[in-house]
Amino acid sequence: MKNFTLILLFISSCAYSQLSCVGAVQLTNGYTAAGITTPGAGAGSPGTWVTAATLCGTAGQYHHNCFTSIGDDYVFSYTTGPAAGESVSFTIVTNINYIGLMAFTGCNGTVLDGCRDWRYAPTLGTTMTVTATALEANQTIYFAVGIWSTPNNLAFSVTDFTVTPPLSVEEFNEKQITAYPNPVKETLNLSYNQKISDIAIYNLIGQQVLAKPIEAADAQVDVSGLSAGNYILKANVEGTVKNMKIVKE
Repeated sequence: MKNFTLILLFISSCAYSQLSCVGAVQLTNGYTAAGITTPGAGAGSPGTWVTAATLCGTAGQYHHNCFTSIGDDYVFSYTTGPAAGESVSFTIVTNINYIGLMAFTGCNGTVLDGCRDWRYAPTLGTTMTVTATALEANQTIYFAVGIWSTPNNLAFSVTDFTVTPPLSVEEFNEKQITAYPNPVKETLNLSYNQKISDIAIYNLIGQQVLAKPIEAADAQVDVSGLSAGNYILKANVEGTVKNMKIVKE
C-alpha cells in the first residue's frame, strides 16, 4: 500500500510540474479539455512556478495578481505556421473563483510578458476568451491560467481553441462584411458595401440563437441577451451567405 501511495504521489507531481513555458501544453486547432485541476497547497505546490506577469498596458487590472508564487499556474502554447497573419482565440470556463487568463508572447524564466490580451473572473462558472491577431510566422503564443486567492488550486475547462489562417490575396481582395466590436458585449455593428438581407447567429453546436432582418448596408444587432462564448454569424447578401465568428463577452 505504501508503494502504491508513493507511485500516485509521483504521478500527481509529474502531472503538474510544468516548471517553465517549455513544459506548456501544446495546442492544436479545435483543442478542448474538460475538468483540468491542479494540486494547490500554496507556495511549494508542484503547480506553482510563475512568479510575476506584466500588465497589459492599462491600470485597474487584476489578471497579473493571479500569477505570483502563491497560486497554481497552467500554461498552454501554440506556434503559428510559416505564413504571417494567423489569429487565435482561447476560451475557458472557470470552476473556481478568482481565475485569471492571459495571452502573451514572452516567457522570461518564471515571468510572463509580452501580453496580448487578458481576462479576470472573480466567480466560478464564468466563460473567458482571449484573442491574438496578426501573429508573425513561426511565432509561439502562450495562454496562462492562474489563481489570485486561496485555496490556490486551479479548476477550469478549455472549451475552445480556434486558429484562423491568414487571408490569401484572393480572400483579402474579396468584399468583406465588417463586424465590430468583436469581442462584443451588447451591440454588434455590421457594415457592408451592399445591402444585407438578414442575419442569423448560431452557437457552436448549430443551434440558432438569434435572427434579424436587416435590409440595409449598415445595421446594429443587440446581442446583450446571448451568453458569453463563441458564435457563428451568417449574413445573407443577395442570396450568398457569408459566415464570420463573433465572440460574446
